[in-house]
Amino acid sequence: MSEPMRVRELTIMVGTDQPKAMARFYGETLGLERMARFRDPVFAAAGGFIRILDHSGIAGPTQEPARMQINLFVDDVGREFRRVTAADPSIRVQRPPERESWGGEVATLLDPDGNFVQLLELVSR
Repeated sequence: MSEPMRVRELTIMVGTDQPKAMARFYGETLGLERMARFRDPVFAAAGGFIRILDHSGIAGPTQEPARMQINLFVDDVGREFRRVTAADPSIRVQRPPERESWGGEVATLLDPDGNFVQLLELVSR
């Protein structure tokens, strides 16, 4: 059996043709910390990073918004959902907070390109 891969950093690259709107969403609306050491907009999330990449091969909204989902685990989905939607009343909500059969709560938002960004709360029964 071989050694497992040792990953030193995790970065999710989100390609877009509207990097300023995406940076506003992840930084100002969601409130993720922007990492100044990077040229592109890069936001810290639980030890990993979300990098907004201005990509010439990408145009328009995502065609399959559920294909890649950014899951942000938080302590209180309801509180974060209210804060985020108050910060940007034009935010698109795919699904308001709901309890799942497994006991947790989930809310699904759409970023400016239409990608799913989920707020999740693990709730013990």
